[in-house]
Amino acid sequence: MTLAADDLLASALADLVADMLERRPAALADEPDAVHQLRTTIRRTRNLLAAFRGCFEPTAAGELGAALAAHGSVLGECRDLEVRASDAASALQTLGLADELDRAVVAPLRSGHAVAHAVLVAWHRGAGLAHLDAQLTRWSSAPPLSATAARPAELVAPRAVRRQVRRVLRRADEVTTGSPSEEQLHELRKAARRLRHTVDVAGPAGIDGAVAVGRLGQDVQGMLGDQRDALLLARHVRACSRGAADRASYDRLAEHAEDLADGALAGLDEALEALRARASF
Repeated sequence: MTLAADDLLASALADLVADMLERRPAALADEPDAVHQLRTTIRRTRNLLAAFRGCFEPTAAGELGAALAAHGSVLGECRDLEVRASDAASALQTLGLADELDRAVVAPLRSGHAVAHAVLVAWHRGAGLAHLDAQLTRWSSAPPLSATAARPAELVAPRAVRRQVRRVLRRADEVTTGSPSEEQLHELRKAARRLRHTVDVAGPAGIDGAVAVGRLGQDVQGMLGDQRDALLLARHVRACSRGAADRASYDRLAEHAEDLADGALAGLDEALEALRARASF
């Protein structure tokens, strides 16, 4: 029996909504990695809406996307500080500087994370969550699909994946021409993440070659994510060093983070070339 795109997408949406609701309590309790897990589920849902946009009623999809973006923004601030605090503590341990710089470098990040998490908890008590949950209930039971979604998944899903491959490669062309800006690298990372998420949704359609391009998308996303995290850590350390009587230890830590950023991109060109070679899978 041929799987229709509407069944593929409805099933994926129901699973994602269930995951969001299941992961919410742990995120609100600030359990380890819980905010990240919830944020990732929201990103997956937004990427599904974007990658298969022709299969949904545009106005309804735009409304859900905006509500998810608002939630994701609050989660993002909390998660980013959590990651930076963890990265900073790890780097200090590696360099043997924990006793000297933990209070100056890591403590402000932990405090910032606590404030951001309080904002997250407050958001969940407000109108934003009620608005989002009303939409999630609708979308998990009867998503507003278009006529395109009635087509076979074996036709719709490969096209969606190929569109995302082309999107990654367009962003890659911008990065490999001259000196890429941080924004260009960020856009490439987001494109690679959407490719990976699109492949995950398309999995039940059984597309030959899709798993390989999804893994390459994951590789590109991971390298660029590690580079961005290291650069943000280096900037944080440089900012903390202002006004310090002796900046030598701060400089060691910042240079360590910058070295990590440089090393994170080893293999990026190869991954992009491999994706380019599979573009017509």
